[in-house]
Amino acid sequence: MPVPAKSMLPPLGAFLAFSLTYTAIVAQKEGQHVDNARTRFQQQRERGNQAMSDYGARILEQKQLQQHQRQQLVSDLDFSTPF
Repeated sequence: MPVPAKSMLPPLGAFLAFSLTYTAIVAQKEGQHVDNARTRFQQQRERGNQAMSDYGARILEQKQLQQHQRQQLVSDLDFSTPF
């Protein structure tokens, strides 16, 4: 006598309910971790950009000061008298 086919619907429903719940909880935590990592990266990048900008501004300021000093030296020289 053949065995009647069992319905796989209840175990499938239980598996789907468990897997979707588990995935939603884990995905939410992973999403929070990704957001936190992105925030840390953006803050670190901002600090790095600010540091480079400050350094670049300082170097530019030094170059402008040197250029001004050179111009001052050249203008202080008196070329009107012959050697």
